[in-house]
Amino acid sequence: MAHFSIPLPARRTVSIDLSRFNGIVRLLANRRVQLALMILVPILLLTTFRSVLPIAGPLETNLRAMTKAPSLEHLFGTDRMGRDIFSRTLAGIQISMFVGFAVALLSLIVGLVVGTLAGFFGGAIDRVMMTITDIFLAFPSLLLAIGLVSVMGTGMLPVVLAISLSDVPRFIRLQRSMALSLRSRAYIDAARTVKASHLWLMTRHIVPNTIASLLVAASIAAANAILVEAGLSFLGLGIMPPAPSLGNLIRDGQSYLEQAWWISTLPGAVILLIAISLHFLSDGIRQVLDPRSRK
Repeated sequence: MAHFSIPLPARRTVSIDLSRFNGIVRLLANRRVQLALMILVPILLLTTFRSVLPIAGPLETNLRAMTKAPSLEHLFGTDRMGRDIFSRTLAGIQISMFVGFAVALLSLIVGLVVGTLAGFFGGAIDRVMMTITDIFLAFPSLLLAIGLVSVMGTGMLPVVLAISLSDVPRFIRLQRSMALSLRSRAYIDAARTVKASHLWLMTRHIVPNTIASLLVAASIAAANAILVEAGLSFLGLGIMPPAPSLGNLIRDGQSYLEQAWWISTLPGAVILLIAISLHFLSDGIRQVLDPRSRK
């Protein structure tokens, strides 16, 4: 009797390289990052699930509950039109967070591209770009944002563009300085000897070695953008009513500080918490990414 054997497929083993998660583990183990996440995560969860919370809408008025003090029914009290301050604060956080991270992302991208080109090539390209950058840096960022918003108008898009244009020069300067120091390294010269293209050198050597510092700067820029947006809205140049903005909430309650202190104070405290937590986050990221600060 003939015997037949059917070859079975070899058993494959799946291995997971855990070394790629070392950076995330170090980041989550950092004390400042932990403190920042303890503040930011609850705020983001409340903001995300605001529509399912048992609270009134941010634009819903109730003339029978005007200027009520904070209570279990209205955690942050109500304003002069009976609107729930807690609901309006959560809606304002959505706007502030969007503006902050949009400004950080836009500034990061533009600063990365322009700063890399200026620092890598030098010459006329560097001189032209740095001249334009120095013109923007000659003005304080808040005054520059006020001037740009006055020209472009109010609203979400003009505010994001105005704050980004006031922050981009700092990103360009930072990236240019790092690109200048890297382009003369030995491994860059070695890559040039084998006819490596400029694009390959910038994407494989310049950008990967500078992105960490830009991420730290982006987290700081997000916190500053939230503060600047609140200042613009407070001055009537940012997000306009009836859209709830943290700056609008502070402005609405400035005339009622003695009778209804919660209208301005509690949204202002939320702005302070978010800004402090983002600065803690940026400091933690810097400590994790900086080899000199590792133990």
